[in-house]
Amino acid sequence: MGEGGEYLLAMATGSMPRLTRSMRMLLAPPRSATALRRAEEGESVRTIAIALLANVAIGVAKLIAGIVSRSGALIAEAAHSGADCINELFLAIGLYRARQPPDELHPLGHARARFLWAFMAAIASFLIGGCLSIALAIARLRSHHAVEHTLWAWLVLAISFVADGTSWLQGLRQARLQAADYGVPVLEYLRRASDPVVRAVLVEDSAALIGLILAAIGLGVSQISGGGTADSVASLLIGVLLAVTAFALARPFADFLIGRSIPAVHFELLRRILEEDPAVVEVLALRAMYSGPEEAIVVAKVRPSRKLDIDRLSRAMDDLDRRIRAALPYVADVFIDVTGDRGRAVK
Repeated sequence: MGEGGEYLLAMATGSMPRLTRSMRMLLAPPRSATALRRAEEGESVRTIAIALLANVAIGVAKLIAGIVSRSGALIAEAAHSGADCINELFLAIGLYRARQPPDELHPLGHARARFLWAFMAAIASFLIGGCLSIALAIARLRSHHAVEHTLWAWLVLAISFVADGTSWLQGLRQARLQAADYGVPVLEYLRRASDPVVRAVLVEDSAALIGLILAAIGLGVSQISGGGTADSVASLLIGVLLAVTAFALARPFADFLIGRSIPAVHFELLRRILEEDPAVVEVLALRAMYSGPEEAIVVAKVRPSRKLDIDRLSRAMDDLDRRIRAALPYVADVFIDVTGDRGRAVK
């Protein structure tokens, strides 16, 4: 029986054999210090849970109130909440998939699955929230339905604002904590954050609060005028807001899926660390890209000092590895190719 079959048999019987070196390499992929700390804190799971519970509760309330009051804006907001629920489910699936151990087809693990499911969540938000809301708004603009029983609609809008605001505050709390780790403002962190949860939930909740304001304006104007045009226009604007938000979320996730480099300021820091190391004479090539949320892989080709023997060179490379990880805690693994060829230095 092969190593893989022996391991599966041990799992089934409950008696684990001593793992071989090759199996340990597959079962225990390198993790960055930042990713490990995030997993221990559990903020992403908490943020998703709060957002999901809020959207399920208010989504049902919005739909009922929208049907009773014949408010297109509230029905559009119900579609918005439904899309957000699917988003949170996709983000949760991404978290689960990312925890799966590496295998022969995925030797670096499944961390990038979080980017994939976050990208799919953005597409779902565009199709379900944006396109559906726009289609409903156009249909209501043609039918000229008046808004009725507005008391229930106002009550649901108020409750929804509190629920979405609570979820937004949790997302902002997580964003502030993580931005502090990088020493940058929250907005700057969100612009380049590799964590899909904090970016998706905070942006979605911000769009939800703006959508509620649009719905309130449309409902108020329709109530004063006695017609439903303003409410339908608000529904249309909510659909456009959802579509724009979904596209804004999908774009950076696509970059991370393709293979995005670490921020330029961090890349320059990494290059200086390599060039200033006494064991390195020349940096011939350097690459640093994300392998998962807040996890990066550094690949470098260097020409070492000829004054070092094998033992001293090995210790020097180990020290260099530690300095890189200390300076950039989200680095999960470092690969340094030592060569005697001059080649072409990195710019």
